[in-house]
Amino acid sequence: MTAIGDPVLGLRTDGARPVSRAQSEPPVTWRRTPALTRAVALVAVCLLVSVAFGRVDLVLIGAPFAIGTAMLLQHRPTRAPEARLMPLDDATTAEGATAAASLTVVNPEPVPITTLVTAAADPWIDLHTGKGDFAERLAPAAGREMVVAGRARRWGGHHLGPIHVRSIACGGLLETTVQRLHGATVWVLPVPDWFDSAESLPFADGVTGVHRSRRGGDSGELAEVRLYQPGDRLRRIDWRTSMRTQDLYVNATLSERDTDVTLILDLQVEAGISGGLDGAASIADLTVRAAGAVASHYALQGDRVACVEFGARGRRMRAGAGRRHAAATLRWLASVDMPADPLPPSPEMLRRQLAGQRSLNVVFTPLLTDRSLALIAAIARAGRPVLCVDTLPPHVSPPDRTHWTPYAERLWRLSRANTVMELRDLGVAVEPWQGSASLDNVLAELNRRRYR
Repeated sequence: MTAIGDPVLGLRTDGARPVSRAQSEPPVTWRRTPALTRAVALVAVCLLVSVAFGRVDLVLIGAPFAIGTAMLLQHRPTRAPEARLMPLDDATTAEGATAAASLTVVNPEPVPITTLVTAAADPWIDLHTGKGDFAERLAPAAGREMVVAGRARRWGGHHLGPIHVRSIACGGLLETTVQRLHGATVWVLPVPDWFDSAESLPFADGVTGVHRSRRGGDSGELAEVRLYQPGDRLRRIDWRTSMRTQDLYVNATLSERDTDVTLILDLQVEAGISGGLDGAASIADLTVRAAGAVASHYALQGDRVACVEFGARGRRMRAGAGRRHAAATLRWLASVDMPADPLPPSPEMLRRQLAGQRSLNVVFTPLLTDRSLALIAAIARAGRPVLCVDTLPPHVSPPDRTHWTPYAERLWRLSRANTVMELRDLGVAVEPWQGSASLDNVLAELNRRRYR
């Protein structure tokens, strides 16, 4: 699956060292470690005490430390290693899979060094090494590629970093200053729920597809048995009817065509606490995964699928079909955001944008705002087929504040049930999302209304 990932943040293309957006990081240099300070101090104390008190044994005690320190410092590095964070070929992953970034460390000196890497990540990425601490040994004048990876537990753009790199040489007597890499953004695609539907869609007016239309053509769906007309194919002749009536009759069939599906995502409010792939789902989780399931199903079977945000940003995704468009739709859904909305969206403006399209409008909404209800009602009054998918999770409820909270919640749920009944009276099919084949009944009802 081909997907587009964001570039690495805060890295120079010449590869010398990471650069901050506001100012450059300080240069990486070698410095002594506390171990070298202790070794030198021990040797100096032994020599001073032996001279002051005439203790030759103290010279013998300090001699191994002096000889060992001198031998370790015989070949000292002068240039610091270069660390670069490189984007992977595919900077996207899926929920539950591994989100990774490639870290390359090059040792330019002819002495071996040990590199310590400490990485951090967003809360939705569980690093494989706990806090991301691991060490690698680099040979003289060589480089090594290391992978900072973790399990992605929720869809969206997550930051893998910052990453701190520190190198040690000469047996731990010298170390570099900490080199800070700002990290990279990894896009985690939502794992759509399993969805499959055998029902046809209304407005099957395309070229070829899997949905029954009202136009005649070659297919297996029988429309009528009629008299033979010039141009009819001989294999369509109904011989039983022809022999019984003594006239030539043929079987007329309905053609199968593709159609347009417009997915409208209500992103005005968020409720519930997201637990990631393994936990409870919030409104955003249910909306994104349900929309991904419906979009993947219809795009892979050849229908043209478009997406529209009914929220603060009002993004749109053009209609398309096929496997590539299904993957692009998941990438588009991964960047869904539900920020605070100072300017609420206009239902009338969105309705006018959809007025010239002959498509099935699938609205994913929790039915919590008057603007969402106004949009659905306006599309239905315009005579367009509307399928409303209820994305309010069953476990979502208001927090307990007083002893009146359960009674207020019950009244609110009764009012919401009345709203759903009013929408159904307008001809809107309202159905909660329940995964595979959960929309077959309402799609069949839409088809019956279409062909009446």
